[in-house]
Amino acid sequence: MNSLIVRMSMEEFCELVGVPASHVIEIVEHGIVEPEEAGHVPENWQFGPHALIVARRATRLQRELELGWAAIALALQLLDDVDHLRQENRMLRQRLGRFVAV
Repeated sequence: MNSLIVRMSMEEFCELVGVPASHVIEIVEHGIVEPEEAGHVPENWQFGPHALIVARRATRLQRELELGWAAIALALQLLDDVDHLRQENRMLRQRLGRFVAV
């Protein structure tokens, strides 16, 4: 089975996210996204589709809330934690439902 690997250059990534390279560098420095292929210079970085989703979400939050990138990184981590807890809660409710008669 062939699997398709999609990677975007720094230029393509900036265009798709709608931000200049300086913002992408800041996003990477704050650990919000990581290049899949990281060269010694940002121009050589390659990004995958998940990084695009996260970067778009981060830039939207930054634009709407006017927060710094460090705060955005924290907000995204907290949002991910909430999603994880919701999934875990849903799974535990399903398990509990097997033992509790309604």
